[in-house]
Amino acid sequence: KASLSQGGEKYPQIPPFPGPFFLTAMEEITFKFADRAEVPGWLGIDVQSEVVDRILEVKPDRILLVTEATVEELHGDYFTPMMETGGSGGSGDTSLGGSLPPLNKFVLPGGDEAKSWDYLSQLIEWGFSVGATKKSLIVAFGGGALMNVTGLFASIFYRGSKLIYVPTTLLAMHDVTTSLKTSICHNGRKNNIGSFYAPLKILIDVGFCRTLQRAELFSGLGELAKNAALLGGQHAEGFRKALSSDRINADAGGSGDEFTMDDRMLMELLALGIDAKMSVLANDAYEKNCGMIFEYGHTVSHAIEKAYGDGVIPHGLGVTYGMLSSSYAAEQLGIMDKASRQEHDDLCWLLLSRWPLPEPRPSVEKVMGLAMRDSKRGITSEAEDEISDVLLRSMGDIVPTPTSMLSKFPCKLIEEWLDNMGFPREA
Repeated sequence: KASLSQGGEKYPQIPPFPGPFFLTAMEEITFKFADRAEVPGWLGIDVQSEVVDRILEVKPDRILLVTEATVEELHGDYFTPMMETGGSGGSGDTSLGGSLPPLNKFVLPGGDEAKSWDYLSQLIEWGFSVGATKKSLIVAFGGGALMNVTGLFASIFYRGSKLIYVPTTLLAMHDVTTSLKTSICHNGRKNNIGSFYAPLKILIDVGFCRTLQRAELFSGLGELAKNAALLGGQHAEGFRKALSSDRINADAGGSGDEFTMDDRMLMELLALGIDAKMSVLANDAYEKNCGMIFEYGHTVSHAIEKAYGDGVIPHGLGVTYGMLSSSYAAEQLGIMDKASRQEHDDLCWLLLSRWPLPEPRPSVEKVMGLAMRDSKRGITSEAEDEISDVLLRSMGDIVPTPTSMLSKFPCKLIEEWLDNMGFPREA
């Protein structure tokens, strides 16, 4: 376990892994959210037995396993050791001594479809119907959206229930576990109902990333592109290394058009992703001040995602497109010079050139209508013709503001960017 100091505060950083030892055991890390929570976490590759043991050592009277359809299809047997002798009501012996607690499973749809009032209500009714108590444990097993809704469920069930995150996507491993935020989407808006809630543990098995579809892997990389733009330095270097054609060509033995990522590269990226978030949230657990920088690009991203419809645009890729809209606005406002914007956008296109927006595109009017209802709206007291986002002068140089690091600017700049990107106008 390693930590660094910044401004008197300590924050965790996954150390570089000099050898293959990390393949056989989990490395302990600590997720520190200012003075609000300190969550123990473990990270490794192909560490099923240790993940199971760290869940069972909580000694719950019942386990509520919440997963999603794709994860159930690919990894539905991952927790079989917790119910080997008795099925969903297993009562066999555990490696820690004692008997296995009953396990009940709820399978949600994938992506933002699961983040609804209806599914949240179903989870609550299910929890009561199977006899869960204050001593029961909720395990969220899936991607970022699954963890968002399950975290909200845990935060209100019995006014707070024990929760463990077992993320299965790159984005969830470095961007969702590193936040206390939980949420659902309501009335066509993103993440406008939610809470802040700390899990009991975070258990990361990087082996799950081997089964990720291309879009899901790129989604995780998209949030890393955001960190690279915000923080620069090693975060930008690490992102460029991961997306360089030379690395991809060397790993794949091809032209560079293929996209592969080995375990070591994934571990390096996770180290950078977790370090980026925790270096800031160690001082702003609820992401109200400096922590708001991680909303960079999200105003337009959320609008594009919702305009296309749930499940079409992976979140991290939407964020990267949203970053392009913010750099355009920053240059038009005279905040970012041409060369700095070029450097910023070149970094984004390292990823986006491999994942163009699908056709047909939603209209400018539809995207703008959603962007103007963003859940952050009101923080900067925008006028009717204004919109807000984090803005940069250059990579690693964030424009500070007293309004949670958000800057307001004319919304016509986003309209212009959408026009330039080929989004159609309504007839």
